[in-house]
Amino acid sequence: LAGKSWQARPLLAGSAAVSGEPRPILNPADRADQVGSVIEADLAQVDHALAQAAAYAEAWHRTPSAERAAMLLRAADLLEANRAGLFSLCIREAGKTWVNAVAEVREAVDFCRYYGQQRLTGDFQNTEAPGPVVCISPWNFPLAIFIGEVSAALAVGSPVLAKPAEQTPLIAGLAVELLHQAGIPLAALQFLPGRGETVGAALTADARVHGVVFTGSTEGAQRINQSI
Repeated sequence: LAGKSWQARPLLAGSAAVSGEPRPILNPADRADQVGSVIEADLAQVDHALAQAAAYAEAWHRTPSAERAAMLLRAADLLEANRAGLFSLCIREAGKTWVNAVAEVREAVDFCRYYGQQRLTGDFQNTEAPGPVVCISPWNFPLAIFIGEVSAALAVGSPVLAKPAEQTPLIAGLAVELLHQAGIPLAALQFLPGRGETVGAALTADARVHGVVFTGSTEGAQRINQSI
């Protein structure tokens, strides 16, 4: 997989056209190595995704706990089964060493199994639909923290709008595709790659969003705190 070219684009529920100019993603350790490309979400796609998530919130919350848990446990298995591609992206897109790439995948798998088991044991008791949640993850843990945020929100019954760090959209895009393969509906997990000042700002300022899960800089957190 060393020379594979990866692509990522918005993954939206409903009939939404995705188009745009692909942005190249380069290996931070070897700028001659183009890892792939990403089409970033525009504001119309963000609005569409928010509407879809809000409309699906009650249905996702009503999905039996055992079903949501089973999806997360299947996602853990799929992450392990696709570890070669995930290792490669951790190294080429995020600049990680082999040892750190292995640890990154292991932690992502652990998150899916942990929140799946928590859901099975009934530790999350929320009687009202918590509503759509925005998950914004950092570049330095582009898989582990991304999956940790997303799996926690899905486990408690929130539809997720996932916005990865703009530097590492490819590994997040692959992770979302695997979660969909595990059975998580597209309306429960939509993927919106893009920049914090555009996509992130539009998501966190929208009244349809009931929560934000963020890992990143203090400056970024302060901006989000001012906009929500």
